[in-house]
Amino acid sequence: MEQSRINKSMRNTAVGMTSTVLNLIFQFIARAVFVRLLGEAFNGVNGLFTSILQVLNLAELGFASAISFALYKPLKEENQETAAAYMNYFAFVYRMIAIVVAIAGAICIPFLQYLIADDWSELPFTINQLRIYFVFYLANTVCSYLLAYKRTIITADQKIYITSLSDNLSSIILSVVQIILLLITKNYFSFLAIMVARTVINNTIIHIIASKKYPYLATYRKAKLTKAQKEGLFQNIGALMLHRVGTVVIFGVVSIIISAMISVEASGIYSNYITIITGVDTFINIIFNSILASVGNYCVDASEEDKARIFRKIDFIGAWISIFSMVCFINIFNTFIDNVWMGEGHTFEFYIVIIISVSAYTSYLRKAVNVFKDAMGFFKKDWYKPVINVVVGIGLAILFGKLWGLFGIVLAFAMVPLFISMPIEIVVTFKYGFNRKCGKYMLIQYLRTIFALAFGVGLYYLCNLFKLSGIADFIVRAVLSIVLSNVILLLINIKDEDFKYYVRLLKDIIRKIKNKLIKKKLSETVGVLEKDDNKLIDDKNNSQDDITDIENAEKNKNKGD
Repeated sequence: MEQSRINKSMRNTAVGMTSTVLNLIFQFIARAVFVRLLGEAFNGVNGLFTSILQVLNLAELGFASAISFALYKPLKEENQETAAAYMNYFAFVYRMIAIVVAIAGAICIPFLQYLIADDWSELPFTINQLRIYFVFYLANTVCSYLLAYKRTIITADQKIYITSLSDNLSSIILSVVQIILLLITKNYFSFLAIMVARTVINNTIIHIIASKKYPYLATYRKAKLTKAQKEGLFQNIGALMLHRVGTVVIFGVVSIIISAMISVEASGIYSNYITIITGVDTFINIIFNSILASVGNYCVDASEEDKARIFRKIDFIGAWISIFSMVCFINIFNTFIDNVWMGEGHTFEFYIVIIISVSAYTSYLRKAVNVFKDAMGFFKKDWYKPVINVVVGIGLAILFGKLWGLFGIVLAFAMVPLFISMPIEIVVTFKYGFNRKCGKYMLIQYLRTIFALAFGVGLYYLCNLFKLSGIADFIVRAVLSIVLSNVILLLINIKDEDFKYYVRLLKDIIRKIKNKLIKKKLSETVGVLEKDDNKLIDDKNNSQDDITDIENAEKNKNKGD
């Protein structure tokens, strides 16, 4: 059973990784074309609108996560009617959310100008144009709720590779179209139109796939949840709503505050870093989302000891990825943006880059804990965490922003997840999931943070000694960051039991691949031999026929004589 879960997780990861690589390449190209043709102000508008709509998406209230958790058991027990009942209710809720978001978005339109601190005479668009741009973004968000609910059952059924493949393939095709239209028209409206089309097309594809894969959803179209099932669902949703508020404040409001307190162009430059972080996060989420449903399935009847054992293995991967990412971010961020991607003039000072890197690192470091916390349904255990995040995050951002400008805003939103969110999540997961104390693990997390930060900054100044510029600077920093960080991590963990587990797993994968290749080769060889044997038999039969013909001819000749 565990091997089956591992196989499903590996398949989800492999498919997701492959398709995502191509998707991100085209997305980065499209963004580079966008910024070079339209400028950083439009880039800032993208970041601002994305953040506003993240706030509006609070109307979702965490239904997707709650439904996904609720589906683990009926899917495992193959209870089709119950699974369909949850999905029917989910469809109704998402239609209502789409209406609420549309109304809330329309209310925001008259107040958009107050979220931009710039002198409007210096911006390349008017307030009326800005409002039209926002309508496109609002339409895109509303469309995302229509038909999209069916992707949840695919994810809960440990088949996230299906949604990954569909998402990435449609995104690649439409990114190419987006690039072509931008080059031809140099018009922001064409960019926005394709954005909406991508959402509609992709959701339609997912809807069709889910309908064919789970035909019982149509069979039990009128199935309804019991009162007890709804009550259980809403108990989780209440806590999830608070968690969504906290997430939006930490990750969604930053661009709004930067735009309102600093400038829309600063918000655009900040979004360049967020685009890279989001791209990396996409890869990391493929890994952790691929195992989320498997962990949820596993935790249904696993012991506390078994849960802790699996957690250690997943946390090992999370720590390795987060440390590696921070070292790379600190060293590569600016040289990649300036020398490879956007061109000069689209980056912040190094001390701000460090804070942005720490913020991204913290979100990666928390992945393993949050996978288990969500998989075990501990949505209510830390309901107070997002409340603290909201109060402290916004308060510190405004205070630090007035004191230190952009640096203060970024610093505030880096401190909250590192010193508030992470400790609370660790305590909840260890106490209720593993029935263990967490002091040692929490200390390890902060030691990892200090190590990653010191290593990354030290390597940055080491690379400065080469005094390189342009592509050469990027290549040297990238190679040293990738090689040295992984070599150091390998030396540190070479005797670790979890590291040995992954070595054994890798050897097992290689052995299976070799066995498949050997079987294929043997099958081909047997086929050739059988073909040769058949040919020899045919030749023998033909020869025998020729001899018989000759003998008959001789007999006929003798009779004639």
